[in-house]
Amino acid sequence: MKLTDKQIEFGFNYYFKEEHDLIKSVVEVSEYNEEEKLIINCTQLGDSFTPQYKTPKDKKRVVTEWCEFLTQNQTAFKELHFGTRMPQELFDAVCNQKQLKRLEIKWGGYKDISAIEGLPHIELLHIGSGAGVESIKPLTKLKNLIGLSVENFQKITNYDEFSNLSTLESLSIEGDGFGPQYIKIEQIDFLNNMPQLKFFRLLTERLQSKDYSPILSLKNIVHLSLSGNKQVRALYDEIFELPKLKWGMIKTRPELYKN
Repeated sequence: MKLTDKQIEFGFNYYFKEEHDLIKSVVEVSEYNEEEKLIINCTQLGDSFTPQYKTPKDKKRVVTEWCEFLTQNQTAFKELHFGTRMPQELFDAVCNQKQLKRLEIKWGGYKDISAIEGLPHIELLHIGSGAGVESIKPLTKLKNLIGLSVENFQKITNYDEFSNLSTLESLSIEGDGFGPQYIKIEQIDFLNNMPQLKFFRLLTERLQSKDYSPILSLKNIVHLSLSGNKQVRALYDEIFELPKLKWGMIKTRPELYKN
C-alpha cells in the first residue's frame, strides 16, 4: 500500500463526511452484520443519543460483549473506527483483530499499548488523546505501518524509536489542540533517519531542544504542518524551499510563520 495524494494532502485520518457516511456505525454487537469496516461507539452511553442505557450494568454489558466478540472472532474486520472513549480492556480486545489494516481511536484511558503488536497487517493507525500511554516501543513492531498519528501522549518525551518504522510515509505527533494541552518533546533528531516521510505534522508541542533543523532533512516531504513559533519562523524560508513540498500549513498558512 502507498498513501494516495488525497491522504497526503489532508492526512489519512482527515474527516471526509462522504467517506465516513459509507461506513456503518453501531453501538451493540447485535447490530453487526458481517461488515469488514465498522464504526463502533460503545461507551459514553446514556446521553441524549442513547438514553436507553440507563444503568452502569447496561453500559458495561455492551462493552463486555464487544470485548468478547473481538477476542473470539479474530478475522472479522479490516477497518475499525472508535468515536467514544476506549477503556484498556476494549483496546486490548481490538488488538486481536489479525486482519485489521486500519484502526482509528478518538481517545481513551489506555496506558499499556503493548497489545498493538497483535496487529501484524496494520497500515494506518491513529491513537487519539492517549495521555496515559507509557511507552511507544510497541508501535515500532508494526512493520507494515504506512501512516501513524499519535495525539496527546503526555508521558512520552522521546520519539527516537519511530525512526525504526522504515515503511512509514505519514507521521503526526500532536498535543491536544482543543485544550490546548501541549506535549513536551526532547528533540526531533529522529527525522534525520526518516527520509521516506511524505507527510509530517508536529503541532501543540514544546520542543525542549528548540532545534527544528532536522525538518530540513525531509527531502521527500510533500505535506508539512508545524507550529508557528519563533524557531520555526527563523527557518521558514529554508523549510519552504524543500524540493517536493506543496501541502500543509507551511504552504497554505504562510502568515503563521512571518515575523
